[in-house]
Amino acid sequence: MQISEPAEYAILGLLKARPMHGYEMFRQFTSGTIGQIIHLEMSQMYAYLKKLEGMAYVEAELEPQGTRPPRKIFHLTATGQALFLEWLKEPVEKPRDIRILFLIKLYFMQRFAPDQQMRLIERQIQACERFLAHLESQQPETCPPAKGPLACTDDTAFFNRIVLRSRIHQTRSLLDWMRELQQEPGI
Repeated sequence: MQISEPAEYAILGLLKARPMHGYEMFRQFTSGTIGQIIHLEMSQMYAYLKKLEGMAYVEAELEPQGTRPPRKIFHLTATGQALFLEWLKEPVEKPRDIRILFLIKLYFMQRFAPDQQMRLIERQIQACERFLAHLESQQPETCPPAKGPLACTDDTAFFNRIVLRSRIHQTRSLLDWMRELQQEPGI
């Protein structure tokens, strides 16, 4: 079993800041900046906590609450912290992951390693440039000028070209945004 959901990394990041009980973490998702990146239901969060506990990335201790039932206070294990810090430094592989995973990384990088933010952005730009070069290498020969670039006869080939061009334009836009991000004060 491995971490498969962005929210699981976000939970590790929240616990890196300090130990918390489940409802406190949930409030971070619903009312904090992290909630603008990831939507999470309380039941999902508890399922993720159980999974992370089973993987030995987090541990829970029971905290007495007087007459009320004790509550679980979660904290990162050394293994969980090492995994999170390693994940934090690596750029995402696909541009589609920038909207969630990269933003989570940037969010926590600002809190835990602000001196490494620019390096993460630079590495992410390099990863996107490689991906863009890969996409551009897949562009087929254009159709004859009389028919226009979108008027080739095969419907599948036509749609494949449109999807590829969309991905190329999205990746270029992400690169533009990340280059702007490099100029942001405080990064």
